[in-house]
Amino acid sequence: MRPALTAARVHAEWNNKAAGLVSYGVDGGVRAVEALRPVLGALQLADVSATVTLNLRTDFADFGATFTPGDHQGPALTAMLDQLLPWSNALARTRNSAAPALS
Repeated sequence: MRPALTAARVHAEWNNKAAGLVSYGVDGGVRAVEALRPVLGALQLADVSATVTLNLRTDFADFGATFTPGDHQGPALTAMLDQLLPWSNALARTRNSAAPALS
């Protein structure tokens, strides 16, 4: 199978879906999230603006061995899911009407 055909098949599975981003790092991984957004767009994924950013200093203990999210992460997760679920439901209609024909 040619690589282009394989890539097209994988991309079709991702097209017209919503994505929420959770990142981690010293600065919460915010740069990685912003670098990933254009890639998601190219794959026809609709990313929501709300994100959950986990800081290695404050949301992890024992040098990253234990996940200990702060209380502020609950509202951040809720905000992301509040955006993600409606987008996902709305895009479901698009996916169902644009289902690719099998050849």
